[in-house]
Amino acid sequence: MRTLIDYSPAILSAFRKRNQRRLRKLNDHVLHDAALESNRINFNLAIVSYVLSKIVSKPRFLKREYDSCYVDVEFALSHLVKCAKRGDEEQVLECFKDIEKAIACFDNKDPRFAISLITKGKLKMAATFYAQGMSLGVASEMTGMEKHEILDYAGQTMMFDRLKEEKTLKERMKIARQLISG
Repeated sequence: MRTLIDYSPAILSAFRKRNQRRLRKLNDHVLHDAALESNRINFNLAIVSYVLSKIVSKPRFLKREYDSCYVDVEFALSHLVKCAKRGDEEQVLECFKDIEKAIACFDNKDPRFAISLITKGKLKMAATFYAQGMSLGVASEMTGMEKHEILDYAGQTMMFDRLKEEKTLKERMKIARQLISG
């Protein structure tokens, strides 16, 4: 829960300020921590931080017609911050569902894509985790994406070519130990 308590207020603040660069930096940190400490909460936080950075980066989503969507997402994020402080994992997972519903407002007002923003975020994060050395099965299980979808997405991008950090053998062993014990 440490990652959530540390990052959720910062994500809320950056989203309120429509600070795409800060959201991307936070996403990088959350991704790193989620890869080391694999649990559903960290994966959800990685997905949400990525999707929010994409939303604020799109000029069309900055129009007044999306104001109510921003309000709904900010409300859901505020609730997540409160739940994180209480430490109730079940309630936190419910908060993520509320955030996903709030984000769907953007999809509903602008249905130009074949997949939703959240689905795209899950796919991107799953492929990123896989590219960083996490097993395909764990990436699939944690994000809810099918293995073939992750492989298709990773194959269509240059994700593996752009990966900046390779995991050392020591880091991979640490991850494996955590997955086995946890």
